[in-house]
Amino acid sequence: MYTFAHLRTTSALITLTLLSGATTSSVAFAEEEVMTLEEIVVTSQYREQSLKDVPISVAAIGGMDMRERSIEKMADLQFAVPNFTMAESGIGTNVFIRGAGSGNNQGFEQSVGIYVDGIHHGRAQQSRQPFMDMERVEVLRGPQSILFGKNSVAGALNIVTAKPTLEFEGSVRAGYEPSDNEKEFTGYVSGPISDKIRVRLAGRYHDLDGYMENQTLNRDEPQEEDWALRGTVVADLSDDLEMTFKLEHSRFDTLGRNIEIANELPSVIPSFGGLTYSQILVGVFGADASVLNNTRDDKRHSNGDFSNNKSTEAVMTLNYRMGEHTLTSITGYSNFNYDQNCDCDFTGADVFDLPMTEKYKQFSQEIRLVSPGGEKIDYILGAYFQTSDHDFTDQLRVTEDSVLINALNANPAFAPFGPIFAVNGLAGAGDLFKNTAVPRAAHVDADVYSGFAQLSYHMSDRLTLQLGGRLTHEKKSGAREMTVTNIDGTPLTGAQASLAPDFFGLAFELGASNIRGAELGAEVLPLLTSVYSGIYGPVAGPVVAAQVAGAFGAKASALGTHPVTGERSETKFSPDIKLQFDATDDAMLYASFSKGSKSGGFDFRANNKAASATMEDSFEFEDENATNYELGGKLKLADGAAELNFAAFYTQYKDLQVSIFDGTLGFNVGNAAKADIKGIEVDGRWQVAEGLVLSGSAAYNDFEFKDYPLGRCNFLQTPDSVINGQDFCDYSGETNQLVSEWQGTLGLDHNMYITDDLELRTNINMFYTSEYHASASLDPVLVQKGYAKINARVALANIAGGWEIAVLGQNLTDKRVLLFGGDAPLSGSSFGAKSTYNFIGRGRTFTLQAMMNF
Repeated sequence: MYTFAHLRTTSALITLTLLSGATTSSVAFAEEEVMTLEEIVVTSQYREQSLKDVPISVAAIGGMDMRERSIEKMADLQFAVPNFTMAESGIGTNVFIRGAGSGNNQGFEQSVGIYVDGIHHGRAQQSRQPFMDMERVEVLRGPQSILFGKNSVAGALNIVTAKPTLEFEGSVRAGYEPSDNEKEFTGYVSGPISDKIRVRLAGRYHDLDGYMENQTLNRDEPQEEDWALRGTVVADLSDDLEMTFKLEHSRFDTLGRNIEIANELPSVIPSFGGLTYSQILVGVFGADASVLNNTRDDKRHSNGDFSNNKSTEAVMTLNYRMGEHTLTSITGYSNFNYDQNCDCDFTGADVFDLPMTEKYKQFSQEIRLVSPGGEKIDYILGAYFQTSDHDFTDQLRVTEDSVLINALNANPAFAPFGPIFAVNGLAGAGDLFKNTAVPRAAHVDADVYSGFAQLSYHMSDRLTLQLGGRLTHEKKSGAREMTVTNIDGTPLTGAQASLAPDFFGLAFELGASNIRGAELGAEVLPLLTSVYSGIYGPVAGPVVAAQVAGAFGAKASALGTHPVTGERSETKFSPDIKLQFDATDDAMLYASFSKGSKSGGFDFRANNKAASATMEDSFEFEDENATNYELGGKLKLADGAAELNFAAFYTQYKDLQVSIFDGTLGFNVGNAAKADIKGIEVDGRWQVAEGLVLSGSAAYNDFEFKDYPLGRCNFLQTPDSVINGQDFCDYSGETNQLVSEWQGTLGLDHNMYITDDLELRTNINMFYTSEYHASASLDPVLVQKGYAKINARVALANIAGGWEIAVLGQNLTDKRVLLFGGDAPLSGSSFGAKSTYNFIGRGRTFTLQAMMNF
């Protein structure tokens, strides 16, 4: 089996891949000194196979290369693997392959299936967990529903952690980046403790002070601290039965965000006199002066964010050799939870905040039988069961010091309700919001049962037909509740109990359970009639009064109300057909047809029924389905000194699941009717000379919504339709967020012996992307222009002594790129002022690294 641990002992190290532009490899030389690239072995089809024999577009990156390039978490992979993108937002995490992925909603399953040692990580925030002691990561592009499950509709990540070794070994590594005071320590020990038992213990600690100044709190952000411990035991229970047990616990915490406010325009509300959002918050409502910073300059303003994450996972894998067959059982238990606070107005003003928690427990059992391979018919048969329990809560909070109080008191839109406020002793609508909160609680229980099979029929020595299918049955039950309460969670009293829920609906589009609607309108109608008759006369007065009172019922009807529940039961079959032709010993061509689906579910983040007829209709969203056609090939060139791989794909999506900011405070889920994606992926590597390897990759991606009439508009965008009082824009013919038309990598790896023991190792890698939309609403002011990032590493290693020292330079071009963005919540809807939040990437860094093997 191919491993990465021995690569440093060869005289010609290769640290790159073609498939991602970042796979670690080494060079083997035959006695006649013919240079060949060493074979890369992957397990993306549940067998150990040479990468050149796998009829899938795969990018593989080895554990050593990950360490050398400081690929510490999944977000770092996007700068090494074309057509893979990951971005964190204020309340979610977005993972995309080939332009398809899941947006901001904790109720989503992920379009990109993430599997760690065979265990599914289905919650978005699990993808933020840092890597530790990896053997390799395989990025599989396109639907992978047969072997990797129903929800791997865009692709899958097959993450393999390092296993215990047959001989004792260990390593300690340290890294220090001085400008942001970043420190990292990792290490492992591995080896046998008896003839039949092998153990590996690994640990990691990482600490970062931050690279962006929060001028409101006078501190650097985001501050990160994370640690992880993992123990893995492999035991030979008999001559034919091997058990692997892994237990891992980790924490990864963040204080602050990498968000800046920018792109501000004067307010369109006349009473604000053409001031920008920042000027309104400071000049009119007395916010901290730091809020006036509205440019991208590595300085931000915020009242404080944090995210504390915990993960515990236990996995037991049994491999039983039944003659030449292998029966495998994988039993997994995962417990993932976090609590965090989002200062979700993204400014240093006291507007509102949004604490949230998510708790997820999962148990899974997979059993599969794998034939020995090399027969006329090879096959994989399996069954899978998963049960999960998922809870999510958040709480919109408005303190008595919030600028919203005075802003809503002065808002002319609420002037017609003045008599209601006066009779209750209120200065205006804003007084109803003092020290209030809107807790939201969502829950889903889910059970998944599936069976799968993949058969490879070798019709001749050169031609193989592969047929696969997966039948999945899934049951889900969900519920969501939203109620306006006091900020401490107790019930409202007095005028707030009577009026606040409805005014939350009028101001912020919130359909809470205690909204009264028509009942409140009927209650206040006599008062309004009396007041307005005195103003407008006995004929016009009652008409005006009826219109104002009727606004409550009309808004409640348009919003819908809570609680809401739902049940889903669905059965899906996903087929896969591949034809593989080994044209020569050095050239493999393939054609594939596959279908995949991502399960429907329940919307955790919506505040209202959006364009749906009822809240129940809005709460539930349907399956996402994809059909993929692909042609590809894998070529060995120059007598094994070079490789070239390519894939051309065309994917049709139906009912694509999307989650888009509603312009106020919520994210509504819907099913975009159709989207088509087509493109080409090419990668290669070349052993130019002894100790010198060039590699590179390129991807072209064309994403188009074919039918998407109900996209959310950004502020000031002219809507194409208005439903239930909400604006929608037609995105048909448009691209998706986070989709680059072109991406590519280039790499150079050079190794040279200075003395018999000292080796100089040089690695240079470049990543390029063309422009992309950073916002889900395709806001033109949130387009990141094309850019290139260059990383370089120079190391001096002593082979005999087992040590290495290095300097790693990352983002040498110092690009502060826009990773994600959107309209600043409430800036437009409440203040009439265009303003956007911008997640900004880290600039240039230099890290000192040291390693000692023993």
